[in-house]
Amino acid sequence: MSAADLRQIQEALQADENKELRNSIYAAFLEDNQRGAEMIISFASKQNITLLAQDVIDQLKSMDDDEVDVELTSEMLAGVAGADKCTGG
Repeated sequence: MSAADLRQIQEALQADENKELRNSIYAAFLEDNQRGAEMIISFASKQNITLLAQDVIDQLKSMDDDEVDVELTSEMLAGVAGADKCTGG
């Protein structure tokens, strides 16, 4: 895997036709880094690009919020804020 491969997949995911997938991946990554990375790896494999989970996780964690074009749902916002873990106790 090269940095160019990772950039290529990142650019492909930013395309308008992949908006729904991009949002799903981001939501999954917020809940479980590994699951989000696996979704990106699956997407990349369809384009004959092999990525490693740890490389994907490291790249996503290092991205600036301005680099990510994702529409957060109220469920995603609650997850980020930790509200999904509240027990109401």
